[in-house]
Amino acid sequence: MRYLHRFGAKCVGVGEMDGSIWNPNGIDPKELEDYKLANGTIVGFPNSMPYEGNILEADCDILIPAASEKQLTKSNAHKIKAKIVAEGANGPTTPEADRIFLERNIMVIPDMYLNAGGVTVSYFEWLKNLNHVSYGRLTFKYERDSNYHLLMSVQESLERKFGKHGGSIPVVPTSEFQARISGASEKDIVHSGLAFTMERSARQIMRTANKYNLGLDLRTAAYVNAIEKVFKVYSEAGLIFT
Repeated sequence: MRYLHRFGAKCVGVGEMDGSIWNPNGIDPKELEDYKLANGTIVGFPNSMPYEGNILEADCDILIPAASEKQLTKSNAHKIKAKIVAEGANGPTTPEADRIFLERNIMVIPDMYLNAGGVTVSYFEWLKNLNHVSYGRLTFKYERDSNYHLLMSVQESLERKFGKHGGSIPVVPTSEFQARISGASEKDIVHSGLAFTMERSARQIMRTANKYNLGLDLRTAAYVNAIEKVFKVYSEAGLIFT
């Protein structure tokens, strides 16, 4: 939710076991997280009201079932108002509900993709443990020196073009670039690797959906994509006979 908020989305409702809250003007995810840590519940969050009814059926564009499995079933799938269901939990949608969503042209982003960030980062950690070297340790200094050389190159190019009559031409990096000059931290590298992996996987799933004319059935596209990868590995290893 924090990432969606960062890119301009507005969170209007949140539900947990002990209650649901609603604010059509928006709920700040970080403020809600701080409130939950301090009070042990989201109920009573300032500038919000209790939501009467099933929060899953609330009027919204994106619904994120992120708690338990089998939250969306054939008994409530026809009541869902969201245009996109993003499965943050494991198996929150039953097969019957999945078919209803397809009939209603509701896009379901499957759990096997959407909540794969945790296992992806665990894979990065496994690779780091195999190498016994933290990410970026071998390149921190090189990247920092390269960034300084880049700034100096820009300054020298400007001075050759416009001269140094009034003194050296200062090249002042932006605050964003200044923060990167010293090189990426291990956290930066992991976040970057996760973003690249998820974006690449999303494009692969969409290409598979287009290739087999699956429409909004991204779950089947993700399954096909995974099976094709397994087949390719087995085939290249000589374990497939036709």
